[in-house]
Amino acid sequence: MLSNVEMSLKVFSTGLPAIPLRGAANIFEKKYGVKFEIIAGPIEKWLPDVLAGEGDIVSVGAEFIMDDLQEEHRLVMPDTRVSVGYRRSVIIVRKGNPKNIRGIEDLAERDDIKVLICRGACQRGLWDDVASKAMLTDKIRGKIVDYGTGCLDTYQRWRKSEGRIDAAIVWNVYGNVWPNDCDVVELPRELQVYRSTNVAVLKSTKDEKLARMFIDFLKTEEAKSIYEKWGWIIPKH
Repeated sequence: MLSNVEMSLKVFSTGLPAIPLRGAANIFEKKYGVKFEIIAGPIEKWLPDVLAGEGDIVSVGAEFIMDDLQEEHRLVMPDTRVSVGYRRSVIIVRKGNPKNIRGIEDLAERDDIKVLICRGACQRGLWDDVASKAMLTDKIRGKIVDYGTGCLDTYQRWRKSEGRIDAAIVWNVYGNVWPNDCDVVELPRELQVYRSTNVAVLKSTKDEKLARMFIDFLKTEEAKSIYEKWGWIIPKH
């Protein structure tokens, strides 16, 4: 049983992971009366607040980001780290796929294709991983004409570049979050890259027991279903 005193959790999250996180938090709030304040955006915007001692929980879109929060900044409790789902690499194209892009070879070989990639946040190095698996790095690099700095920035660049950029190497959840702005071209299994979206309790938490309770809730089937709704891949084992 939880106390009758109003309880709250302050959560810092990178952009797209905050979408299913909010959905899970809404369910938890209805169940237990816990109020959430979720601050979402590029890590550079909220990291100073966490360094200053704010927050109870943090959620980011790649393990290497959480590694930095844990080891470089000493901000999280290592034993509380949990992966809540995975995102996989895909190619997105314009609605209706007007350039008839079928796969990575089109990005590499066709002179009429221009590509957008993301160079920062959870997608740092994603295009490199995909292109290197296909051993088409030089050819794909030659088609890149714009670089996003994070999921939202990459999406905004995609929106503004219609008619100029034809494809982007991004996460599969772009198709779930922005279905009216792109179609998804799946990569073959051998070229897919997966990264973990994860959460952890911050050392600055004012209520460690409650923060751990929410993270335990994120492991439940009820919470996992929210992540699946938005395109995250949940292991079935």
